[in-house]
Amino acid sequence: MKDRIENLTSRIVSGSATIIAIAALATALYQARLSREQAKASVWPYLVQGNSSNNGYSRIVQNVGLGPAIIRGFEVLVDGKPTRNWADAAAKLGIHPSWRGTRSTTFRAGLVVPTGGLIELLNLPDTADERMIRGSMDHLQTWICFCSLYGECWENQSGDYEPKRVKACVDDPARRFMQ
Repeated sequence: MKDRIENLTSRIVSGSATIIAIAALATALYQARLSREQAKASVWPYLVQGNSSNNGYSRIVQNVGLGPAIIRGFEVLVDGKPTRNWADAAAKLGIHPSWRGTRSTTFRAGLVVPTGGLIELLNLPDTADERMIRGSMDHLQTWICFCSLYGECWENQSGDYEPKRVKACVDDPARRFMQ
């Protein structure tokens, strides 16, 4: 009888130890998942696009997120058709500006936009050319695909209120904007 009680006690202790070990493992896995999600959130990029009209016209991209944005694709489209550079975009809009005083920034796959970074893609001085281009802005769109340090990706089309999550960015050489 004493052996049975000792055997039963050993089984209860062993079973209890197994349940405690499983609970500890589940807790550790849950905490690891939370930690990983927190780490991803701490480097979350958030690119927004817009127009600025201080003494001319600027097409801007700004990272208002918590981490750097790695650019994986960038396109400039006129009526949904890709363009190769700003001169090509202007020609497709039916505008032939002088480009005097105009500044543009190279923006392509592989670049990193730091947290708080503001990039002027195109800056036009306040001229008749600028007013013509501004009048055609409904036909001009920009598309950006970007990723976080953890490889999570989003795309943003001008006019979108917020970036949309995508599985991966596709940088199509036939559509790539080359500046």
